[in-house]
Amino acid sequence: MQVPLVPVKKIILVTDFTDACRDASVHAMLQAQTYKAELKALYIFEPRALGVSEENYLPPEHFISNEDPEKTRQRGKDSLKELADSFNMKVDTIFSEGFPGREIVRIASELKTDLIVLGSQDYTGWNRYISAPGSVAEYVVKYASCAVLSIRQSNLKKNYSPSKTGFRSQKKEIAGALH
Repeated sequence: MQVPLVPVKKIILVTDFTDACRDASVHAMLQAQTYKAELKALYIFEPRALGVSEENYLPPEHFISNEDPEKTRQRGKDSLKELADSFNMKVDTIFSEGFPGREIVRIASELKTDLIVLGSQDYTGWNRYISAPGSVAEYVVKYASCAVLSIRQSNLKKNYSPSKTGFRSQKKEIAGALH
């Protein structure tokens, strides 16, 4: 039995600049190259909720404590552009605000996306129930109208991480991780 190929023309890479999302970016790039698909990088800025640490919104090197929310938004936009510029292909960027799961599903639907690629944390034991009840990845898998590729953190080389200067050095790291 031959399985029909599903055309993939539009891919959204969801990022929050964590290691899991960096791993997912490699997979998104490979999928885009394989299918000769359009790739868009999406970052959702979620205004900080009470009791949630700022590290969940931008990596520590990009976050300044008690920073003006407008500056934090701009840092997210700048980091998103750096990520897109680090690929060896054209990548459009989308910056949005709101609850990440709902925004991802809404944007993917509006753009008639064929595939969403996102990173997910590898929670185990009690952490799965305490840290990630109703995680963004679970929400997207449940409600997205297209295929979702959820990449667990650490599927690539353990030392794969961005430099302090940003994502530009990512090209060599991605190439090294693939070989």
